[in-house]
Amino acid sequence: MTSAINSPTLGARILTYIDLEELIPLLNRKALYRISWGAQKAKGSKWEDIQRDFDRRLKEMLDALQEEPWINPKAGYGHWLADSQGNSIRIHDPQQPGKILAEFPLPRQAGRQGMCLADYLPPAANAETAVLSFQIVTVGKRASEHINALFHEGNYVEGYFAHGLAVQFAETTAEYIHQKIRNELGLRKNQGRRYSWGYEPIPDLSQHETLFNLLPAREELGMELTSAFQLIPEQSTAAMVIHHEKARYFNMHD
Repeated sequence: MTSAINSPTLGARILTYIDLEELIPLLNRKALYRISWGAQKAKGSKWEDIQRDFDRRLKEMLDALQEEPWINPKAGYGHWLADSQGNSIRIHDPQQPGKILAEFPLPRQAGRQGMCLADYLPPAANAETAVLSFQIVTVGKRASEHINALFHEGNYVEGYFAHGLAVQFAETTAEYIHQKIRNELGLRKNQGRRYSWGYEPIPDLSQHETLFNLLPAREELGMELTSAFQLIPEQSTAAMVIHHEKARYFNMHD
């Protein structure tokens, strides 16, 4: 285990309410405006005009959320001891030492580097473990209901902007929880990485079911999984949080 990591209380914890005022300073306006609100290609004076317009729109939407809070951020997260066996990450039961609570099989690059997320955890043969964290965040089902109602009414413009704002608040909540995890573990500001299911290093969405067994997202957050193991509500994210100092993002073709 890295000496920089504090010994945490192991297991799951739930935040059923996160104040939007805590999230607004973390909101990535560039991602909101350029990605979620569609201004990717704007430059120069056109971009400046769009920024002013979007700044005004965002303020109006945030003010309206005070009256009708259709975005309700909440989260589950927790810490476990883990090791690796081959290409799998194994989660140890906090209540029964030596018992494996869950296992996450992962792919390995076929190329020269041959990277696999399991490599960031100590091998089981060494009889050592490291702290591994998980997180699930959502902005709640009211967000989907609000957005769907706007589209149903034919108010496509407001529906588009509401959807983009909800997506970015989900991302902001994920970053907020990751910061909380780093603070609890005494890590550096940028130490470690979040890996979400559906991306190349961790592609198997069915592992969301395993995650739901660790974090009570159904019971405490009102979340569900589709038949294809997608998260419901739509504006939600889940991640395995690896704290290894050398953890980085990669794809299977690096």
